[in-house]
Amino acid sequence: MFLRHDAGNAIWFTSSHFDDIRSYPQVGDNPVENHGTDRGKPLQKVRMVHGFSTKHGGISHLPYISDLNFGFSVGEDRATTMENYRCFARTLGIGDGHMLCANQTHTTRVLTVDETYRGMGLSVPYEARLDAALADGGFDGFVTASPDVALVVRVADCVPILFWDPEHGVIGACHAGWRGTVGGIAAKTVDAMCAIGAEKQHIRAAIGHAVGLCCYEVDDGFYETFLHSLGENVCNQIFRKPEEYEHSDKWHCDLRHCNRILLENAGLAPEHIDVSEHCTCCHHELFHSHRYAMKHTGGKRGLMAACISMETIE
Repeated sequence: MFLRHDAGNAIWFTSSHFDDIRSYPQVGDNPVENHGTDRGKPLQKVRMVHGFSTKHGGISHLPYISDLNFGFSVGEDRATTMENYRCFARTLGIGDGHMLCANQTHTTRVLTVDETYRGMGLSVPYEARLDAALADGGFDGFVTASPDVALVVRVADCVPILFWDPEHGVIGACHAGWRGTVGGIAAKTVDAMCAIGAEKQHIRAAIGHAVGLCCYEVDDGFYETFLHSLGENVCNQIFRKPEEYEHSDKWHCDLRHCNRILLENAGLAPEHIDVSEHCTCCHHELFHSHRYAMKHTGGKRGLMAACISMETIE
Protein backbone atom coordinates (compact mmCIF):
# COMPACT_ATOMS: atom_id res chain seq x y z
CA MET A 1 0.00 0.00 0.00
CA PHE A 2 1.45 3.35 -1.04
CA LEU A 3 -0.03 5.54 1.68
CA ARG A 4 -0.93 4.96 5.27
CA HIS A 5 -3.26 7.35 7.02
CA ASP A 6 -2.75 8.93 10.41
CA ALA A 7 -6.45 9.50 11.04
CA GLY A 8 -5.86 11.71 14.06
CA ASN A 9 -3.93 14.29 12.09
CA ALA A 10 -5.20 13.63 8.56
CA ILE A 11 -1.64 13.33 7.27
CA TRP A 12 -0.63 10.66 4.80
CA PHE A 13 2.77 9.02 4.63
CA THR A 14 4.49 6.85 2.06
CA SER A 15 5.64 3.27 2.44
CA SER A 16 8.83 1.96 4.01
CA HIS A 17 10.85 3.34 1.08
CA PHE A 18 10.91 6.57 3.10
CA ASP A 19 11.12 5.41 6.71
CA ASP A 20 14.71 5.47 7.87
CA ILE A 21 17.35 7.00 10.09
CA ARG A 22 20.74 7.54 8.45
CA SER A 23 24.08 9.12 9.20
CA TYR A 24 25.78 11.30 6.62
CA PRO A 25 29.00 13.33 6.63
CA GLN A 26 28.25 16.89 7.63
CA VAL A 27 27.69 19.14 4.65
CA GLY A 28 30.42 21.69 3.96
CA ASP A 29 30.88 24.16 1.14
CA ASN A 30 30.54 21.45 -1.52
CA PRO A 31 27.76 18.97 -0.79
CA VAL A 32 28.72 16.87 -3.83
CA GLU A 33 32.07 16.10 -2.21
CA ASN A 34 30.65 15.60 1.26
CA HIS A 35 27.91 13.07 0.50
CA GLY A 36 28.15 9.46 -0.54
CA THR A 37 31.44 8.65 1.21
CA ASP A 38 32.92 9.71 4.51
CA ARG A 39 35.71 12.13 3.59
CA GLY A 40 36.75 12.83 7.14
CA LYS A 41 33.73 14.93 8.00
CA PRO A 42 31.96 14.09 11.28
CA LEU A 43 28.80 12.04 10.81
CA GLN A 44 25.40 13.61 11.35
CA LYS A 45 22.41 11.41 12.22
CA VAL A 46 19.19 12.41 10.49
CA ARG A 47 15.64 11.15 10.32
CA MET A 48 13.95 11.43 6.94
CA VAL A 49 10.46 12.84 7.57
CA HIS A 50 7.74 13.59 5.06
CA GLY A 51 4.01 13.77 4.55
CA PHE A 52 1.12 14.61 2.22
CA SER A 53 -1.65 16.67 3.80
CA THR A 54 -5.40 16.38 3.33
CA LYS A 55 -7.90 19.21 3.86
CA HIS A 56 -8.35 18.30 7.55
CA GLY A 57 -6.30 18.71 10.70
CA GLY A 58 -5.78 22.48 10.83
CA ILE A 59 -7.51 25.63 12.05
CA SER A 60 -8.97 27.08 8.84
CA HIS A 61 -12.63 28.07 9.16
CA LEU A 62 -13.86 29.16 5.73
CA PRO A 63 -16.50 26.66 4.54
CA TYR A 64 -14.88 25.92 1.18
CA ILE A 65 -11.49 25.30 2.82
CA SER A 66 -12.62 23.03 5.67
CA ASP A 67 -9.89 23.24 8.33
CA LEU A 68 -6.46 22.84 6.69
CA ASN A 69 -5.18 25.15 3.97
CA PHE A 70 -1.66 26.08 2.85
CA GLY A 71 -2.45 28.70 0.20
CA PHE A 72 -1.93 32.40 0.87
CA SER A 73 -4.23 33.67 -1.89
CA VAL A 74 -7.47 31.77 -1.32
CA GLY A 75 -9.28 34.25 0.91
CA GLU A 76 -7.88 33.22 4.29
CA ASP A 77 -5.96 35.55 6.60
CA ARG A 78 -2.19 34.90 6.57
CA ALA A 79 -1.93 34.29 10.32
CA THR A 80 -4.33 31.36 10.10
CA THR A 81 -2.48 29.85 7.15
CA MET A 82 0.86 30.23 8.92
CA GLU A 83 -0.51 28.38 11.94
CA ASN A 84 -1.51 25.53 9.61
CA TYR A 85 2.12 25.30 8.47
CA ARG A 86 3.21 25.13 12.09
CA CYS A 87 0.66 22.38 12.79
CA PHE A 88 1.92 20.41 9.80
CA ALA A 89 5.54 20.82 10.88
CA ARG A 90 4.77 19.67 14.43
CA THR A 91 2.90 16.62 13.15
CA LEU A 92 5.78 15.61 10.90
CA GLY A 93 8.45 16.32 13.50
CA ILE A 94 10.02 19.20 11.59
CA GLY A 95 11.88 21.91 13.48
CA ASP A 96 10.43 25.38 13.80
CA GLY A 97 11.33 27.55 10.84
CA HIS A 98 12.80 24.74 8.71
CA MET A 99 10.09 24.85 6.01
CA LEU A 100 10.39 26.77 2.74
CA CYS A 101 8.22 27.15 -0.34
CA ALA A 102 8.09 29.17 -3.56
CA ASN A 103 5.76 31.00 -5.86
CA GLN A 104 4.64 28.05 -8.00
CA THR A 105 3.99 29.08 -11.60
CA HIS A 106 3.69 25.74 -13.45
CA THR A 107 7.28 25.93 -14.66
CA THR A 108 9.97 23.27 -14.82
CA ARG A 109 12.39 25.34 -12.77
CA VAL A 110 14.13 23.55 -9.89
CA LEU A 111 16.01 25.46 -7.20
CA THR A 112 18.91 24.02 -5.18
CA VAL A 113 18.64 25.25 -1.59
CA ASP A 114 20.47 24.99 1.73
CA GLU A 115 19.86 26.18 5.28
CA THR A 116 20.11 29.84 4.24
CA TYR A 117 16.77 29.46 2.40
CA ARG A 118 14.80 28.27 5.44
CA GLY A 119 11.59 30.22 5.93
CA MET A 120 11.49 31.42 2.31
CA GLY A 121 7.93 32.14 1.23
CA LEU A 122 6.69 31.81 4.81
CA SER A 123 8.40 33.89 7.49
CA VAL A 124 10.86 35.36 4.98
CA PRO A 125 9.83 37.09 1.69
CA TYR A 126 11.06 35.48 -1.54
CA GLU A 127 12.97 38.64 -2.36
CA ALA A 128 15.09 38.23 0.76
CA ARG A 129 16.46 34.93 -0.55
CA LEU A 130 16.26 35.34 -4.33
CA ASP A 131 17.28 38.08 -6.71
CA ALA A 132 14.46 39.85 -8.57
CA ALA A 133 14.64 37.70 -11.71
CA LEU A 134 14.43 34.45 -9.78
CA ALA A 135 11.70 35.68 -7.45
CA ASP A 136 9.50 36.82 -10.34
CA GLY A 137 9.85 33.59 -12.30
CA GLY A 138 8.85 31.23 -9.53
CA PHE A 139 9.92 27.65 -8.92
CA ASP A 140 8.06 24.36 -8.94
CA GLY A 141 10.80 22.15 -7.55
CA PHE A 142 13.51 22.08 -4.90
CA VAL A 143 16.48 19.89 -4.05
CA THR A 144 18.89 19.93 -1.11
CA ALA A 145 21.68 17.97 0.51
CA SER A 146 21.38 19.99 3.72
CA PRO A 147 19.72 18.66 6.86
CA ASP A 148 16.93 20.58 8.58
CA VAL A 149 15.70 22.10 5.31
CA ALA A 150 12.06 21.16 4.73
CA LEU A 151 10.94 21.36 1.10
CA VAL A 152 7.24 22.18 0.59
CA VAL A 153 5.13 22.09 -2.57
CA ARG A 154 1.41 22.89 -2.68
CA VAL A 155 -1.33 21.27 -4.77
CA ALA A 156 -5.07 20.98 -5.37
CA ASP A 157 -5.27 18.31 -8.16
CA CYS A 158 -1.72 18.70 -9.53
CA VAL A 159 0.81 15.97 -8.79
CA PRO A 160 3.11 16.32 -5.74
CA ILE A 161 6.29 14.25 -5.92
CA LEU A 162 8.79 13.71 -3.11
CA PHE A 163 12.28 12.26 -3.65
CA TRP A 164 15.01 10.80 -1.47
CA ASP A 165 18.40 9.23 -2.09
CA PRO A 166 19.02 7.39 1.20
CA GLU A 167 22.60 6.48 0.27
CA HIS A 168 23.82 10.03 -0.33
CA GLY A 169 21.52 12.19 1.77
CA VAL A 170 19.82 14.20 -0.97
CA ILE A 171 16.10 15.02 -1.12
CA GLY A 172 13.80 16.77 -3.58
CA ALA A 173 10.21 17.86 -4.08
CA CYS A 174 8.28 19.08 -7.10
CA HIS A 175 4.83 20.26 -8.14
CA ALA A 176 3.82 18.73 -11.48
CA GLY A 177 0.76 20.21 -13.10
CA TRP A 178 0.15 19.29 -16.71
CA ARG A 179 2.63 21.91 -17.95
CA GLY A 180 5.27 20.73 -15.51
CA THR A 181 4.56 17.11 -16.33
CA VAL A 182 4.84 17.51 -20.08
CA GLY A 183 7.91 19.70 -19.57
CA GLY A 184 9.63 17.01 -17.54
CA ILE A 185 9.92 18.64 -14.12
CA ALA A 186 10.12 15.23 -12.41
CA ALA A 187 13.20 14.24 -14.42
CA LYS A 188 14.69 17.71 -13.99
CA THR A 189 14.32 17.36 -10.23
CA VAL A 190 16.19 14.05 -10.43
CA ASP A 191 18.93 15.69 -12.49
CA ALA A 192 19.22 18.51 -9.96
CA MET A 193 19.55 15.96 -7.17
CA CYS A 194 22.31 14.18 -9.06
CA ALA A 195 24.12 17.49 -9.53
CA ILE A 196 24.56 17.69 -5.74
CA GLY A 197 25.58 14.10 -5.14
CA ALA A 198 22.60 11.77 -5.62
CA GLU A 199 22.64 8.74 -7.92
CA LYS A 200 19.61 7.68 -9.93
CA GLN A 201 19.80 4.04 -8.96
CA HIS A 202 19.32 5.00 -5.31
CA ILE A 203 16.60 7.64 -5.64
CA ARG A 204 13.14 6.83 -4.26
CA ALA A 205 10.08 8.75 -5.46
CA ALA A 206 6.63 9.08 -3.91
CA ILE A 207 3.90 10.37 -6.23
CA GLY A 208 1.10 11.72 -4.08
CA HIS A 209 -2.64 12.05 -4.45
CA ALA A 210 -3.83 14.06 -7.46
CA VAL A 211 -6.73 14.23 -9.91
CA GLY A 212 -7.16 10.81 -11.50
CA LEU A 213 -7.88 9.42 -14.93
CA CYS A 214 -11.52 9.19 -13.85
CA CYS A 215 -11.93 12.96 -13.42
CA TYR A 216 -9.23 14.64 -15.51
CA GLU A 217 -11.16 15.34 -18.70
CA VAL A 218 -9.18 17.21 -21.39
CA ASP A 219 -9.61 18.34 -24.98
CA ASP A 220 -7.96 17.35 -28.25
CA GLY A 221 -5.48 20.22 -28.06
CA PHE A 222 -4.26 18.95 -24.69
CA TYR A 223 -3.80 15.47 -26.14
CA GLU A 224 -1.90 16.83 -29.13
CA THR A 225 0.46 18.75 -26.84
CA PHE A 226 1.38 15.58 -24.98
CA LEU A 227 1.62 13.58 -28.19
CA HIS A 228 4.02 16.10 -29.71
CA SER A 229 6.17 16.31 -26.58
CA LEU A 230 6.11 12.78 -25.17
CA GLY A 231 5.31 10.57 -28.14
CA GLU A 232 2.72 7.97 -29.00
CA ASN A 233 4.04 5.26 -26.69
CA VAL A 234 3.60 7.36 -23.55
CA CYS A 235 0.25 8.77 -24.68
CA ASN A 236 -1.12 5.29 -25.33
CA GLN A 237 -0.49 4.51 -21.67
CA ILE A 238 -1.93 7.64 -20.07
CA PHE A 239 -4.90 8.68 -22.25
CA ARG A 240 -8.31 7.00 -22.51
CA LYS A 241 -11.80 7.74 -23.82
CA PRO A 242 -13.69 5.43 -21.45
CA GLU A 243 -17.26 4.59 -22.40
CA GLU A 244 -18.38 4.52 -18.78
CA TYR A 245 -17.66 8.22 -18.27
CA GLU A 246 -20.19 10.98 -18.79
CA HIS A 247 -18.45 12.43 -21.86
CA SER A 248 -17.06 9.32 -23.50
CA ASP A 249 -15.90 11.31 -26.53
CA LYS A 250 -13.50 13.33 -24.34
CA TRP A 251 -9.93 12.37 -23.53
CA HIS A 252 -9.10 11.49 -19.95
CA CYS A 253 -5.50 11.80 -18.77
CA ASP A 254 -3.60 10.08 -15.94
CA LEU A 255 -0.91 12.56 -14.82
CA ARG A 256 0.27 10.37 -11.95
CA HIS A 257 0.98 7.44 -14.25
CA CYS A 258 2.60 9.80 -16.74
CA ASN A 259 5.06 10.99 -14.11
CA ARG A 260 5.82 7.40 -13.13
CA ILE A 261 6.66 6.58 -16.76
CA LEU A 262 8.82 9.69 -17.11
CA LEU A 263 10.71 8.87 -13.90
CA GLU A 264 11.36 5.34 -15.10
CA ASN A 265 12.57 6.75 -18.42
CA ALA A 266 14.84 9.08 -16.43
CA GLY A 267 16.55 6.11 -14.80
CA LEU A 268 14.66 5.43 -11.56
CA ALA A 269 13.99 1.79 -10.74
CA PRO A 270 10.27 0.89 -11.00
CA GLU A 271 10.36 -0.67 -7.54
CA HIS A 272 11.59 2.65 -6.13
CA ILE A 273 8.49 4.57 -7.26
CA ASP A 274 5.27 4.59 -5.22
CA VAL A 275 2.07 6.06 -6.67
CA SER A 276 -1.03 7.08 -4.74
CA GLU A 277 -4.33 5.57 -5.86
CA HIS A 278 -6.44 8.42 -4.49
CA CYS A 279 -8.17 10.87 -6.85
CA THR A 280 -8.47 14.29 -5.25
CA CYS A 281 -11.63 15.14 -7.22
CA CYS A 282 -13.45 11.88 -6.40
CA HIS A 283 -12.53 12.25 -2.73
CA HIS A 284 -13.21 15.99 -2.45
CA GLU A 285 -14.43 15.51 1.12
CA LEU A 286 -10.84 14.60 2.04
CA PHE A 287 -8.71 16.54 -0.45
CA HIS A 288 -8.71 20.02 -1.97
CA SER A 289 -9.61 19.74 -5.66
CA HIS A 290 -9.57 22.52 -8.23
CA ARG A 291 -11.72 20.50 -10.65
CA TYR A 292 -14.39 19.87 -8.05
CA ALA A 293 -14.29 23.49 -6.88
CA MET A 294 -14.81 24.83 -10.41
CA LYS A 295 -18.05 22.87 -10.66
CA HIS A 296 -19.40 23.27 -7.14
CA THR A 297 -17.94 26.24 -5.25
CA GLY A 298 -17.20 28.79 -7.96
CA GLY A 299 -13.52 27.80 -7.91
CA LYS A 300 -13.09 28.51 -4.21
CA ARG A 301 -10.88 25.95 -2.44
CA GLY A 302 -7.70 25.62 -0.42
CA LEU A 303 -4.32 24.08 -1.11
CA MET A 304 -2.71 20.95 0.30
CA ALA A 305 0.99 20.53 1.00
CA ALA A 306 3.61 17.85 0.52
CA CYS A 307 6.81 18.14 2.53
CA ILE A 308 10.10 16.30 2.97
CA SER A 309 13.07 16.99 5.23
CA MET A 310 16.14 15.31 6.73
CA GLU A 311 15.83 16.36 10.37
CA THR A 312 18.89 16.01 12.56
CA ILE A 313 18.79 13.85 15.68
CA GLU A 314 20.78 15.13 18.64
